[in-house]
Amino acid sequence: MNVKTKIVFAGVAVGVVLQFAIPAGMIYRQEEVLRKGARVCFETTAVDPLDVFRGRYVELELAEFGWRGRRHALPGGALHALIETNAQGVASVAGVVSAPPGGDALYFKVARRYARSDYLANPFNRFYMPEKLAPVAEEIYRETLPRWGGEGTTNSVLLAVRVYKGRAAVEDLLVNGVPMTKAAQERLKAKKNGAGKF
Repeated sequence: MNVKTKIVFAGVAVGVVLQFAIPAGMIYRQEEVLRKGARVCFETTAVDPLDVFRGRYVELELAEFGWRGRRHALPGGALHALIETNAQGVASVAGVVSAPPGGDALYFKVARRYARSDYLANPFNRFYMPEKLAPVAEEIYRETLPRWGGEGTTNSVLLAVRVYKGRAAVEDLLVNGVPMTKAAQERLKAKKNGAGKF
């Protein structure tokens, strides 16, 4: 085997190793956040599109991410969102800083929605579910919306997120405190048994 062939084989071997090592590292880091991170919950609205290239998912809109305006002008460079929770346990963005804060502050990296803008990109825009459950999840979500005519509702849809050392990972989507996957499974089971809505 000549030198050129050895170089080709070495390059292929390195490529194969990297192909598995990079995704494995990403999965490990996400699992670490889910295992060790502090749990915070953001209020969200949701719709359920079908993307044939990415699979079934519930698309999320979080009010905390979007236009921040002059009052919340974003600093230059890297962005880190500082998180605080209210008495009801609902999280919000308390501020955005360019350097990671010290101490026990809860924060994670965020990005601008557009270059040189004061838009914060929503880092949690999709919650993936098994294909058969996503339409049921949308149905359940729609039932939690306020009715036409301004009638109020006590329903809530929260996105549970784990935060650890400046990283964040989606844990679950909660409807009135119940994990969406569990609620959708129960709804689907009830429909199959002819019980209709629960």
